[in-house]
Amino acid sequence: MVVEDGADMAGMGGLMGTAMQARNFSGAVIDGGVRDTAYLQKIGFPVFALGTVPSTSVGHYRFAGANIPLVCDGVPVSAGDIVVADSDGVVIVPRGKAAEVLATAQEMDFKEHSMYAWIEKLKSIEEAVKKFGRL
Repeated sequence: MVVEDGADMAGMGGLMGTAMQARNFSGAVIDGGVRDTAYLQKIGFPVFALGTVPSTSVGHYRFAGANIPLVCDGVPVSAGDIVVADSDGVVIVPRGKAAEVLATAQEMDFKEHSMYAWIEKLKSIEEAVKKFGRL
């Protein structure tokens, strides 16, 4: 969801989150703010937004459509793209590049997790980078 000038505007809150969950949405990504975060956490509905704000979007919404291309926080998103989000952030993967991105992510994950023991042993990030390369 993109909310124009949305950093100070809640694109959604508890009511919309409840409705989205009832319609089997997995979560929401908002280029704008979110409100009612305690309630959204209580119902287990994940929302990733620019921040938490107390404002409401009533009177500020213009529904432009569903499954249409958009730009969310500077990133192009199209229907069918894969959205992956966790406490570290949000990633959009174009469906056509999914296999390539997965292979790269798995390689990076293996290198990073291999580096932990090396860093602990040698007490040096520099030596770990020499052995495994930059991530």
